[in-house]
Amino acid sequence: MRRAVILVVLLVISISLAGCGGGSGKKKSTTRTSTSATSTSLPSSVPKPNLGRIVPANYVVQKIQYAKLSGQATPDAVVVSKGPSSGDFGFHPAELQVISWDAIAERWNVIYDAQKDKEFQVQYGTNGSNQYITSPPDLETASTPILDRTADGDVDQIAFVRFGTEKKLDLVFSTTQNYGGSGSPGNLVVIGFDQGEANLRYLWFGDGGVGFDVTGSGAKQTLAASARFWTPVDAHCCPVREYSFVVGEDAEHSITSLSDDRPWLGLFVQAVEESASDSPLEVVDVLAGSPAASLFQQGDVITEIVGAKTSDDQGSLGPALIDQLALEKAGSRVTIRIDRGGAIKTVTVKLGSYIDTSAQNAEPPSDLSIMAI
Repeated sequence: MRRAVILVVLLVISISLAGCGGGSGKKKSTTRTSTSATSTSLPSSVPKPNLGRIVPANYVVQKIQYAKLSGQATPDAVVVSKGPSSGDFGFHPAELQVISWDAIAERWNVIYDAQKDKEFQVQYGTNGSNQYITSPPDLETASTPILDRTADGDVDQIAFVRFGTEKKLDLVFSTTQNYGGSGSPGNLVVIGFDQGEANLRYLWFGDGGVGFDVTGSGAKQTLAASARFWTPVDAHCCPVREYSFVVGEDAEHSITSLSDDRPWLGLFVQAVEESASDSPLEVVDVLAGSPAASLFQQGDVITEIVGAKTSDDQGSLGPALIDQLALEKAGSRVTIRIDRGGAIKTVTVKLGSYIDTSAQNAEPPSDLSIMAI
C-alpha cells in the first residue's frame, strides 16, 4: 500500500544525499544508553544458560537481563552480543536473542532472534518514519533483518514495559546500524510473547536512530521517544530538528504512535522555482479532513509564513518555507500569507499531526517534485 510505496523515495533521497557527510551536524544524538530497572534474576534451581551454545560463534556477550516475558515461571533471558570484526570496513554486527527455560526438557531455547527476524519495512510513512510523505513509483517493499549481520550494529536500549491493559511485559529495544555511508539507520522495536512465541508489535525505522524513556507506571506505561526529522529540502547531514512522539497501547490494544509533534497542514505543494531557497509554494491539492481543508484552494501560492522560525540546520535543497513549517509543532497556530489569483490573503491555521487520519490516508501523487506539508 502507500507505506510500501513511500520506501522507494526514501531510498532515492538517501542515495542522492549520501555524499553530504557523516553525522547529524549540530543536532544532539538521540541514542540513550540507559536500561529498564525492571529486570530480575534466576531462581537458584535453574542453571544459568550456556551462552557459548546460544550466541553466534565468536560473538562476545555484552549484557544479559532477565524478565518474565513468555509467561513461564522462570524469567526469560535477553542476551545482547557483539560479533567479531568482518569485511573490508571491520564491522562488528550486533545480536539480540531472547531465551526461555524449558522445565520439562531442562534446557534453554531461543524464542526470539533479531538477526533472523526479517520484517517488511511497512513502518515507512507518516506514523513511523522520520520523513515527509513523498511520491515514489509503485514498487515492492523491501525486507530486512531488524539486526543485520552485515552492518556495524549496536543495541542501544532495552526495557521491559507493561503497556495499557497488558498483563505481561513486552520487550522494547532500540538499535543503530552503520553500513559505511553517511547514515546510521535505527529501529525502535516492541516484541510481545504469546505462549512462548515472539510477535512484532511495533517497529519504527529512521536514520539517526531513536531514543526513548519509559513513562508512567502500572497500567499506563508508554514510551516517550525522540528522533531526527528531515524534510525533502534537508541535506542528509542536517535534519531540521528533533521530533518527539509517544508510543503506547490504543483502544484496539495495538501498540502504535499515540502522539507525534511533527506538524501536518494537509497540502500537496510544488515549488514555483525548483530548488530555489526563496521559492513560493503552489498548492497542487488540498486534502479533505485536514487542517487546510476549509482555508486553502488548489492554485493558491504560499508566499510567507508570518513570523517564521529559522534554524542553523535549515536545509538548502529547496524552498525554505518547507523547513519553516517543519520547525513548528503539531497543535501550534501559524499565519500563512497566500496569493490567490493576484489577491494577497492571510490565513491562520491550527496545525495537525502526522498521526491524523488525513495524514495517514494521504495518497501521494506520482510526481517527485510534489511534496506533502
